[in-house]
Amino acid sequence: MRRDPLIRQLRRFVRNESGATAIEYAIIATGIAAVLVAAIATLGGKVTDLFTAVKTAFN
Repeated sequence: MRRDPLIRQLRRFVRNESGATAIEYAIIATGIAAVLVAAIATLGGKVTDLFTAVKTAFN
């Protein structure tokens, strides 16, 4: 008797996909953040060099 509600609850838990969507969005956001960090790290030095060159040109 007590086993029936437990099995129904377990089946409902297994079929529930709402958590999967949140995990997918988190993975996408993590990927975007990683690309942004890499781009900023790569371009950061080039921008610094550019401003240094402009500063030197004005002196």
